[in-house]
Amino acid sequence: MSRELPRRLPLQRWFGDKGRAIRSVALRDCAALGERGWLVLVDVAFAAGPDQTYSVPLVLAREEVAPGALSMTLEVGESPTLAMDAFDDPEFCRDLLGAFECRLAVPTLRDGVVRFVPTERFPAQTTGKAPRRLTAEQSNTSVFYDAALVLKAIRRMRPGIAIDCEVGAFLTSRARFPHVPPLAGAIEYAPAAGPPTTLGVLQGYVPNHGDGWSWVTAHLQACQPERVDALSEDVFRELRGLGAITGELHRALASDPTDADFAPEPIAAADTVAWSERVADDVRRTCELVRGRLAGLPPALAAAARALVACEPALIARARDLAILGGERCAKIRVHGDYHLGQTLRTDAGFVVLDFEGEPGRAVAEGRRKQCALVDVAGMLRSLDYAVQATLPPSGAAGEAGERWVERAGGAFLDGYQEAVARAPLPLLPASPAGFGRVLSAFELDKALYEVRYELDNRPAWLAVPLRGLGRLLARERVPS
Repeated sequence: MSRELPRRLPLQRWFGDKGRAIRSVALRDCAALGERGWLVLVDVAFAAGPDQTYSVPLVLAREEVAPGALSMTLEVGESPTLAMDAFDDPEFCRDLLGAFECRLAVPTLRDGVVRFVPTERFPAQTTGKAPRRLTAEQSNTSVFYDAALVLKAIRRMRPGIAIDCEVGAFLTSRARFPHVPPLAGAIEYAPAAGPPTTLGVLQGYVPNHGDGWSWVTAHLQACQPERVDALSEDVFRELRGLGAITGELHRALASDPTDADFAPEPIAAADTVAWSERVADDVRRTCELVRGRLAGLPPALAAAARALVACEPALIARARDLAILGGERCAKIRVHGDYHLGQTLRTDAGFVVLDFEGEPGRAVAEGRRKQCALVDVAGMLRSLDYAVQATLPPSGAAGEAGERWVERAGGAFLDGYQEAVARAPLPLLPASPAGFGRVLSAFELDKALYEVRYELDNRPAWLAVPLRGLGRLLARERVPS
């Protein structure tokens, strides 16, 4: 391997452990693909915290590498050889697609195998489809093949089949849900010992008009701020449609009682206790993190942060509201787990839902657990609030119009959602309006706490957004049960 990797990896957009000191990088396994390509897995050891395994496919470079691209010198044979990120090489990307067509199984250096597994949605003809790497993505790497296929290469490896692949297969082939990109194949790494791991997910390309976040924020920025709520009737109508699609998604995820991984299950008292305790622990963890950062925050942010810390008991009391679910006879199901506007694409037929991997900070096992469907609903409501807070002035007439916009947008989404999910094969939501409102608020608060932790660690300048959201959520009247 290259001695340059410990220095090069933290510079990559997809490297998910920025800020952690790397102690060493070692080769875990590799497999040749094509004339110059290598599928490479490396183990990254850190000075503190758990180690991680990353996928770093490389090709032997034929020419000078573009500035900013991942490149390094490999010790191959007796002379050093320049290598570069394989996804910047069109020939390698074409080899990947050809491997699916041939159902290729490539032996690895350490007695494992890399398999290219197409599904029934893999197209009959792929010759001549030109690859194009998407440069904007961060945690993974995507390659478009004309207007036919999209390969999402997973960078930070987690043992087992990727949730996106598992849920995509269920929704595509079993539930026949039309509002997700169809699963066309997967790249699987089977080591000599241990479970197989997903290296990449191949999906059908869905023609679209961009993601939901870009659409909403562009609309908000184009409106006169003081009248944004009055100028958004078309947007509210589309958001009602997004709510309906979300309800249909939850119905699809609850549609097969014979599959143990997806069959709906009654929400038990033990579930509500566990969920309440997890949210309460998140409250404590968030407040502790905020206390430790108070001294370094600007005065305006510090005041809002101190107000959050002072509300710790009230936040924990809201977390206890999840106990209401125990008496409502609702079912828990598989959910999206990280549902927001950026996980949707607008199409001529409505919306398509993307990326079922769950929140990046949660464990894989947690992403597979069945939960209350309102987890996803809360995520979308927080996303609508985020869009307003990120684009409109927070005070004055514009701030008041923004609050009215959030209320109407959220109401439109909920109307569409509740109408669609009511046709699920069994109840997924609390039947009583009071129970529905209190449980939804608890999940919204939990999502806002996650946002506070994320912004503190990644974008401190954005911290005001979730802090304002938390303030409004706490000010919301707690409906008596």
